[in-house]
Amino acid sequence: MPHAWNLPPRGFRVGNVQDFRRNCKMFGKILQLVAVVVLAAGVMSGSPIIGGGSWSGWPTVNNDGVPFWDKSSGDGGACNVGFFLAGGFGGCSNLQNGTPNTGLNLGGSNLNYYSDNDSITPFLLAPGQWTFTLEGRIAGSQTFQVGYYHPLSPLPVFYPLFSQDDWVGDTATVFATDVIALYLDDISSGDFFRSDASPLGMAAFRHTQMARQFYFGFEDRIGGDWDMNDVVLSAQYVPEPGTYVLIGAGLLGLGLLRRLNRN
Repeated sequence: MPHAWNLPPRGFRVGNVQDFRRNCKMFGKILQLVAVVVLAAGVMSGSPIIGGGSWSGWPTVNNDGVPFWDKSSGDGGACNVGFFLAGGFGGCSNLQNGTPNTGLNLGGSNLNYYSDNDSITPFLLAPGQWTFTLEGRIAGSQTFQVGYYHPLSPLPVFYPLFSQDDWVGDTATVFATDVIALYLDDISSGDFFRSDASPLGMAAFRHTQMARQFYFGFEDRIGGDWDMNDVVLSAQYVPEPGTYVLIGAGLLGLGLLRRLNRN
């Protein structure tokens, strides 16, 4: 009598070719459903920032150029986006439209940053509801526009969120049914930056203690100081309802397949 561990798994009989093909097909369906659950759950519990980078713990912010946004700012010695978000921000010129002169003081222990080995990297924002808030503007530029677009569209349309007329605390909500990218248009200089492709000029951050809370820092000049503080936004993300439907359908499908497999 063979040992139990030598028996084929229940539901995966290999007595003939037909059984083998049927079982392979069933196994493929299980893998597809598992993939749906994993991908959808990843957006919900993980990061809706899509790209080739990864999240890192907060560095020592000291204007040494590592990571890419920790540069000496032309606005003052402690004025790049890292100081503005985490703390130590102060003595900065060019504060526009109600920007707090002490920054946000979120604390470095509460923040991660997104990069490719500390270098700038493209990223997209997952479908869902994004509520953006203008948190600061530390820039000499007098005219600008920050917004979003759909990079998968054959002819992308650029939708503005904020301009030089908006003040700190103003909000804008986007209901995205597919991935979106961010842009900054410095109208006065003609420089234009995108989050998903060259020319890149944006940094992404997340709050580790507040679910799905993110921050974005923008550069406004090609060949500028690369301090990513010219426009700073916060963003609260809520997954689109379809994400919950995918997870529910995936879990239901896995349950049904499991029951069929037992019969």
